[in-house]
Amino acid sequence: MFPSWAIGIDMGGTFIDVVACASDGTLRALKHPREAGHLVQPILQAVQRMLDENGIDAAQVARIVHGSTVVTNLLLEQTDGPIAVLTNTGMRDILALARQDRRDLYTAAVLPPTPERKLFPAVQRFEIAGRVDANGLEIETLEREQVTALAHRIAASDTRAVAVCLLFSHLSPVHEQQVRTWLLEAQPELMVSLSSEVDPKPREFERFLATAFDAYSKPMVQQYLETLGSALAERGLPAPDLMRSEGGIAPWQDAVQRPIGLAMSGPCAALQGVAASLPDSDAAQVVMSIDVGGTSTDIGILEAGRPLFTDTLLCGDLTLRLRCADVESLSIGGGSLASVNAGGGLRLGPRSQGAWPGPAAYGLGGTNATLTDALLLLGRLPQKLSGGVVLDVALAEAAIARDIAQPLGITTADAAQAIVATAATAMAESVKMRAFQRDIHPADCLLVAAGGGGAQHVAEVAELAGVSQVRVIAHAGVVAALGLLASPPTQTVEKACALSLDTDGLAVLTAVRDKLQPAQDGASIRWSLEILHRGQGSPVEVNWLPDDDLAMLQARFAERYEALRGQMPARSDALVGLLRGVFEQAVPQPGVNAHHLRPDPALWAGCAPQGHGPHALFAATTTVWVPAGWQWAQEADGSLWLSQTDKGSA
Repeated sequence: MFPSWAIGIDMGGTFIDVVACASDGTLRALKHPREAGHLVQPILQAVQRMLDENGIDAAQVARIVHGSTVVTNLLLEQTDGPIAVLTNTGMRDILALARQDRRDLYTAAVLPPTPERKLFPAVQRFEIAGRVDANGLEIETLEREQVTALAHRIAASDTRAVAVCLLFSHLSPVHEQQVRTWLLEAQPELMVSLSSEVDPKPREFERFLATAFDAYSKPMVQQYLETLGSALAERGLPAPDLMRSEGGIAPWQDAVQRPIGLAMSGPCAALQGVAASLPDSDAAQVVMSIDVGGTSTDIGILEAGRPLFTDTLLCGDLTLRLRCADVESLSIGGGSLASVNAGGGLRLGPRSQGAWPGPAAYGLGGTNATLTDALLLLGRLPQKLSGGVVLDVALAEAAIARDIAQPLGITTADAAQAIVATAATAMAESVKMRAFQRDIHPADCLLVAAGGGGAQHVAEVAELAGVSQVRVIAHAGVVAALGLLASPPTQTVEKACALSLDTDGLAVLTAVRDKLQPAQDGASIRWSLEILHRGQGSPVEVNWLPDDDLAMLQARFAERYEALRGQMPARSDALVGLLRGVFEQAVPQPGVNAHHLRPDPALWAGCAPQGHGPHALFAATTTVWVPAGWQWAQEADGSLWLSQTDKGSA
């Protein structure tokens, strides 16, 4: 009997990572180079390559899970649009007025917080009659003729997407739902996003902005996923499930209804892959992951074997209120440009050479010195990367000599070492900052390498950050694709409220929770509350366990508040602003979990099972650097364990 297979496809900026998992426990992985300007075709080529190289028939593929940078790139590039926005009378400038957040106090000129003039200009923001008050009660009725007329006007302007953003819709979504019905009756081709569905929480600007970008993403994402789904079906392959930024997977037909939820799904999938690759002994402690790609380094945290999440998504200069993995992204990756500033200081990033033309060593037209060029010059990279990318040492040396060595008056080897040291220092500072922000000491953490470049830097970063435990997971180079196959189907429900954390408030919350219980059987449920002190603006998320009484909740809130914010106020007037439930089903089979993984002899082919640094290990999908003073040993699960030795024995 032939095994059935599941295939995970993660599309990054430089490579498409593919992992195939069989029902008999077999695991296969590959990296496939992306082509500039193409989306669907490289994915099909990568999948076909996986099938051909492993003798897998299309009929054996039970499921496909996909993670993509399409929405993230839309948010960064902002080249599509514009969209239309419908809101209440007098409220059309909320998206333009925004909420100023000065990330750099010393910036002389603060850029506009939203690209409203380009994506949702004033002429495309329309006011309509109808109003719901702060208690969710209707105080003014909608006018159907007005909405119908606007639908025809919007369609006539060749605008395809509409964001409906009405006041207090998080309390009563009836008006928004009615507006959508009338819009689609008049113009069925319009794509409509409702703020009550995209972000059902208080604060108008944050809710309106998330909804506007959801509408902005819909035309491109729907076209992309429909094309991909049709192409896979033509090849006898199943329709893809999609990874979402809030964790978990969903059928693409469901995910496309709220495409903003696909932004930054890659870092979430990578954390899921790390969690699935750890033995139980590691999952019991705090784990920090360092995922180094072509343009950025992502620092994530897992507690009790689960990724931590946040409600703030940072994407370039854009800040969105969106549930996503709590990951800190540094603008340092393999393609980051190295330069010398006017003061004679070495600078790495934030500008990147990108996947095209890529680092100078790629030989595709890039001429500037990058981190990848420095690693190659130091002998820490092979002549040929996974996926068939051939590296040219002479081109890398010429770029570093011109851009760094000559301006600083040092040798090219010293210049390359300085570039790598700069990267490691920045990564280590981020690791320490992330830990301290969570009231965690780095020395108490396990640092795990992920991504194509994480294992290149993890030991040096650990030494600088004071971390003594380091693991390179078996499939670090394709960890996001692995995480896709380890992610369960999930559904998140949220209910905004304003209830005191007291006996009466808890009784109301319990009644609301009971009404939100899922109809399907077999789903595990995690409930949490967003709690803040009355008058504050930023809540703290607190787990709500089934047996918790009021005293337990208050104590857990106090503990979490002090860990994140400092001392609790002497007089606490706690307020619950949101109830959240996450319904999680079992991982579909074939699927990946920690017990499913087993050593793959081909993964570390040609690498010694143990040894001392300095030494470079060239594995199938990643490269590992073991610096002087460190040693490595292969573990039973196929991972590498790195630890420090006496400096003199190196």
